Amino acid sequence: GKDAGRSDADEGDALADQGSVVDLPEHLTEAARLGLLRAKSKFSQPAAVSDRDDGGLDYTSSDLRQFATEQAFLRDAVTEQIFLGLVTFAYDPKVDVCDFVEDLSIAGIRFVYFSKAKGRQSKSFAERLGLETDWNTCILLSSVADSSYDDIVDDGYVEDHDIKAQLPRGIESIRSHLKEVDDIPLQISLFAECTPDSTREMINIFQENGDIVCCIGSALKDANTLTFAAADLAVGIEPIPHFNWIAHGSTQVAEATRSAALSGHDVANDGSISTSGALVTQYALGAALTCIPCPLFLQHDTSLYTLMQVISEARRLVGCIQQSAALLVASCLALVLINLISTLCLLPPALTGFMLLWVLWIVVPLLGTALLFVPHDENIMSTMPLKNQDHVSDMSRFAVYALIRMLPPIVLTILVYVTALEKLLADVAHLGRLASVFGRADWLALDSEQQWALLAAQTFAMVAFVFHVVCVSSTLMYRTRSCLEFVPFRNIAWIVASALCLLLTFVFAALLLAFGEAHIGRVAWYTYLIAFAGPLALLPLQDMCKLHDKKRWTRLQKLAKLEFKTKLGQHSPL
Repeated sequence: GKDAGRSDADEGDALADQGSVVDLPEHLTEAARLGLLRAKSKFSQPAAVSDRDDGGLDYTSSDLRQFATEQAFLRDAVTEQIFLGLVTFAYDPKVDVCDFVEDLSIAGIRFVYFSKAKGRQSKSFAERLGLETDWNTCILLSSVADSSYDDIVDDGYVEDHDIKAQLPRGIESIRSHLKEVDDIPLQISLFAECTPDSTREMINIFQENGDIVCCIGSALKDANTLTFAAADLAVGIEPIPHFNWIAHGSTQVAEATRSAALSGHDVANDGSISTSGALVTQYALGAALTCIPCPLFLQHDTSLYTLMQVISEARRLVGCIQQSAALLVASCLALVLINLISTLCLLPPALTGFMLLWVLWIVVPLLGTALLFVPHDENIMSTMPLKNQDHVSDMSRFAVYALIRMLPPIVLTILVYVTALEKLLADVAHLGRLASVFGRADWLALDSEQQWALLAAQTFAMVAFVFHVVCVSSTLMYRTRSCLEFVPFRNIAWIVASALCLLLTFVFAALLLAFGEAHIGRVAWYTYLIAFAGPLALLPLQDMCKLHDKKRWTRLQKLAKLEFKTKLGQHSPL
């Protein structure tokens, strides 16, 4: 017992000698000071380091072979260590990205995240993005034989619901899965173990199945250039705050470099001037080259909701362009039928060539342009977009709508033409004699008075048709909303365009008849009534067609929302 006590004392003296170079707090007890000095002596023995031939490592290869498991090594490594803290690193999504993804889903736009990490890591980050991470949510695009993921088991899926769902593994299996099993690869929002090539191939698969793809990625990753080019629309995002400020006209670095050169400094070795300027310039140049296929570019501090505003405006413009195109097509169809019917009735054409050009080159483009200024629909960002395929599936239905909506203007224009021609021709007592008069002789060989009477009747028909087109355009503000829901007079541009069209048409008609011999006062009162009161009375017919179209549109929207929100496949777990 005395020997043991003496050895402890000697050890304490030795430790005290070694600890004399270390400042220990005086408030510690003798036992605590002795424990700290023992811990220091254990890790500061020079012989323990000098005997090693491994460059001073804490654990040599022979030391590591002594541990049977990794847990045993970790337990030994932390023995007599003091835990001070834990440092972790993680990707931090933008602040508003979760709300952005949710609003995209409401708008019928699926947010798809392509990750190069493995399945569990990708799901962890996707959950922070606000994406679904339960069953049927993640597909691995790497091949089973890919050497980059040599630690996979079976097909790489580790979750029970993923294994039961029999999801495809590898980009080469996607097309066969879509053809033979189900369309789950088109419904999910997460792809893991992706490479740039597999990402581009998946984009092509989306496009083959009627999806419009908008690619959003870093402007400094050169591998994104081909991916941006493969998508229908690409948006480059600045990953570093204000790295491209030189590219946008800033000259601070150039001025600093010039002043340093004039003062005799070594500009090439001055990190505050030349190096930082060159670095910023390289970033800006790299981003400019990467984003060549991108029509849009977002700064680092720009909110993603800027894209929502762009999408909303694009949807409004596309709807307006569709309505403008419908007006143009319907007007062309009506003009053809008007002249065709008048010819079949053995009458001269109701509209001359320059009148057709006036309507198609002046009136319709003005009204169509005014339709581009229709205000936003409050439900535009909750409307499900249709697939980019089968565009002519309902063409017959729309042709019927166009015929029903333009048939009254056609009939009323012909009635105006016939009734005006009957009164303006002196030798025609009633309508029955019109066909006999023009059927016996060439209408181009008529005398001067009859030629002016024919021109006056055609002018009346042109004015009546222009007024009809103005009235029809008032019902084309929206596809399915009636005139009671949206009053056309709220569109100021349409009011100006309509007034301008009518004014120019009246001036054009006055110039045509200013030097003629036609007696316009002979035209009967009911001709004016048909020309200007008929279109107003037939406006409810336009709304009836829109109501029928609205029912079909609502049914299609419900079906599209059901398909968009459903992720059930052939082997989906219950």
